Amino acid sequence: MKIKIIHDASIVYEFLKSKSRYNYIYQFSNLSPRYWENVVCYGLFDNNEIKEIAMLNINYDIPVLLAASFDHTEYSIELIKRIKKLLPATFYSHINRETLEEVFTQSSISELEEYMNMGLCDYSLINKKYDDHIERLSFKNIKAIKELISISYPEAWLDDELVKLNENFGIYVDEKLVSFAGIHAYSEDYGVAAIAHVTTHPNYRRSGHAEKVIAALANSLKEKVDFIGLNVKVDNLQAINCYKKLGFSEFGKFVACVIENRG
Repeated sequence: MKIKIIHDASIVYEFLKSKSRYNYIYQFSNLSPRYWENVVCYGLFDNNEIKEIAMLNINYDIPVLLAASFDHTEYSIELIKRIKKLLPATFYSHINRETLEEVFTQSSISELEEYMNMGLCDYSLINKKYDDHIERLSFKNIKAIKELISISYPEAWLDDELVKLNENFGIYVDEKLVSFAGIHAYSEDYGVAAIAHVTTHPNYRRSGHAEKVIAALANSLKEKVDFIGLNVKVDNLQAINCYKKLGFSEFGKFVACVIENRG
């Protein structure tokens, strides 16, 4: 087998198109022209057939390697072993636990969390939770959004450029933003969006706010894309149950971590 850098997004699309969008929303989003120029896509080839891919997005403060595979772990292991020397000294990754343990030492891994992909499969349930009083937020609300996230979800990776797409919803109480939902991946070209940064101020939790902002966001997104997904920590049972009540179903699992790729 050979390793090649794939420069043509349409070739990657042909490999991905038969796979579940809910497991590969970030990869599909990266195929869009606005992201693709900042992506290095490695492919494991058997003759001219792609067996596995890994995408390195260099658009962030820390590069992000999307290497989670939900079909053939052996190909993922082979690919990451072969490209390891080409990867940055430090990067964040979505990856299979088996691949991570096979290729990298335990001492090189930090901030490890296990996640599950979920996809919106029953749209009737978000309609029941939709509330017209939820506010659509834009970039003019960025200060309030960041203030809320700093208190209630400080580890969130908020992308200012995605906030500018106006696919953000929130609840204000006494002129204070207390609940928020936004996106972390989006492509109308490939029909995908990932809901992210769902959070409610600690003083306003258990009031159904999260369900309402998620429902409002999903109702907006469904007019533009066909596949709405998200990922959630596998031990966050409260969030998982909330998403299920809104019509989301469980899909594949992966781990996310920071990898020190030195030496």
